[in-house]
Amino acid sequence: MTTNPYGMTRFTHKVALITGGASGIGRATALRLAAEEAHVIIVDKNVEMGQQTVTQIEQAGGAASFMEVDLADDAAVKAAGDAVAARFPALHILVNNAAVLRIGTIEDGAWLANWEIETRIGLRGWVLMTQVLLPLLKKEGGAIVNLSSEGGFLGRPRQVVYDAIKAGLVSVTKTMAYEFVDYGIRVNAVAPGWIVTEMHFGNAPDPAARKQELESTPITSCIMKRRAGPEEVASAIAFLVSEDASYITGTTLHVDGGRVGMSVH
Repeated sequence: MTTNPYGMTRFTHKVALITGGASGIGRATALRLAAEEAHVIIVDKNVEMGQQTVTQIEQAGGAASFMEVDLADDAAVKAAGDAVAARFPALHILVNNAAVLRIGTIEDGAWLANWEIETRIGLRGWVLMTQVLLPLLKKEGGAIVNLSSEGGFLGRPRQVVYDAIKAGLVSVTKTMAYEFVDYGIRVNAVAPGWIVTEMHFGNAPDPAARKQELESTPITSCIMKRRAGPEEVASAIAFLVSEDASYITGTTLHVDGGRVGMSVH
């Protein structure tokens, strides 16, 4: 029996694939969907963390598997699609989450070196993964969630490529919603604000202390005056891929403590 603190089992007999599922928001989403009885396929380049997440899910009584995939490698993405199709008769949930962030201003020209890798993983790889998995998603219908960001709506210095991708994903989400609606597939985006993930504390001298500091220090960039945990974004994703959101498609849900909607800067 799966350990489930949420009191819901909305994904029994469903199969979910999450890119970037080894850490951060992707990992929290994997844990949430598995707790609600989905079989979760974690796609990531980080084998160690991916396997750790699978183990955690299995120890809680859930079902999960791991696939090592580099989204920047078209052949690897296509092979992953074939591998999923060989094992599962249908796919019901796809969470396009994996991304990389490289810092650089327009003036210093660093953005040009960042462009290829960021777009191949954070945009091209997502669209290709969706394409190769579409036949499985069409079998029984389902839902897709693409991870955008507050940066796609606000813009931020030194993150021109990342934020441009996140803005582009909002448009891609709308296009997917139009193109897939006749297959019974809904497509939405989630735009998180400042979430406390390994991206923000993983490289600190004392990661645990830095994580605690980020979680406890008030901020002024949103009206809720705090950063969020990845579990809070995972809850929003779980809602959007569930039948509770059966009449929602082509939209973006902001999970940012009120920053974008209230124009807090």
